[in-house]
Amino acid sequence: MRPSDADRSCLGPNRRALLRVGVLGMLGLGLDDLLRLRSRARARDGYGTEATLSGTPRAKSCILVWLSGGPSHIDTWDPKPDAPDDVRGEFSPIETSIPGVRISEILPEIAKMLDRATLVRSITSPEAEHDRASHHMLTGYRPSPALVYPSFGSVVAKVRGFDASTLPPYAAIPSAPLFSSSGYLTPAFDPFSVGGDPNQAGFRVRDLTPPDRLTLDRLRRRREMVSALDRFASGSVVDTPLTTSRDSFAEQAYDLLTSGEAQEAFRIEQEPDEVRDRFGRTQFGQSMLLARRLVEAGVGFVTVNDQGAGPVGWDTHVDNFAMLKDTLAPPIDRGIAALIADLDGRGLLDETLVVVMGEFGRTPKINGNAGRDHHGRASSVLLAGGGMPRGLLLGATDAIGDLPSDRPVTPNDLAASLYSALGINPEHRFQTPDGQPIRLVDGGHAIDELFS
Repeated sequence: MRPSDADRSCLGPNRRALLRVGVLGMLGLGLDDLLRLRSRARARDGYGTEATLSGTPRAKSCILVWLSGGPSHIDTWDPKPDAPDDVRGEFSPIETSIPGVRISEILPEIAKMLDRATLVRSITSPEAEHDRASHHMLTGYRPSPALVYPSFGSVVAKVRGFDASTLPPYAAIPSAPLFSSSGYLTPAFDPFSVGGDPNQAGFRVRDLTPPDRLTLDRLRRRREMVSALDRFASGSVVDTPLTTSRDSFAEQAYDLLTSGEAQEAFRIEQEPDEVRDRFGRTQFGQSMLLARRLVEAGVGFVTVNDQGAGPVGWDTHVDNFAMLKDTLAPPIDRGIAALIADLDGRGLLDETLVVVMGEFGRTPKINGNAGRDHHGRASSVLLAGGGMPRGLLLGATDAIGDLPSDRPVTPNDLAASLYSALGINPEHRFQTPDGQPIRLVDGGHAIDELFS
């Protein structure tokens, strides 16, 4: 008897967004609290060029594609056709556009454009539990009971700041993975979770669209009413930092809601049908297209959180091969290939870093349920754009995909490399709330081959 869907999932109690801005405030926007947090973070922590110490960034923005649950490296990026039957699996390798490099047959579109990317096959970590491994891969730190560390996107948001655009500097589509938040910084640097399915007709961005009964005309009247009340009270109320800042928060929230720039970036329905079809009419495909629109509009960091279909995502303890072939691989194969080709065709790939990864790989040994279990010791990561070398294969695993046999790369090294590509010094230190200076990455070093 096979386990139920509930038994098959071990993704943890809640792998959805960590940030949900409530519908609060006189304007009914739900954004002024976030803006207030940002303002306090500026005053308390500061942000900006003090952490941008690596010279001119090669990448202006980053799209992180998170394959939640941990994809099997052997059945995707690192096939082992000569391994024993109970390791090799059901898929055959196919040639790619890099001579001599083969990947799984379930990724034919990515195989065609692999010469525009770097494939790292030797990621290795001691973590093989979802939450711990996610923290390690998304922050460059192994988890600690004393401190939650900030994710890549939150660090980018803190360094880059909020003032250049009405758009949020860090967004998650449709929701944020666990440990993709601001950690010990402040919630001001959490991702803005878009919510919803951009493939659905009438897609609306949560918290950037007024409630159905609140038209922009009514919103303007509310704003005028609040201003009138403020003017009435101005003679009897002593100004304080709280009262004077409230106007600023409300004004910023209003500007964000009514900003043509912000609204335009999220209007995926304006894309031609041909472009939308190229990305695939799936939640993942349209999420990738929306990510491109956001970085094109100036958002610094976008996470596309792919949880697959059903309760287990890429956590394929059961029916690994059927799930990969029929459900999980087709949308990412099409969507990732389309994103890289689209960015390249628009002249944006060199300044946009694309990262495709999950929290770990999966065991070489196929279990009794035709699945593969957690495996931190070996996994693969795909990198494209942002100055990464084109057509590079880096590292290798042993004959069964158990351990790196060449050029092992830790999550810490990967984190240092991503920060370096984005112009952020991985050795820079932020302060915790109690004043302790903490290095951005726990001892990792940027991968030389990516910067030569």
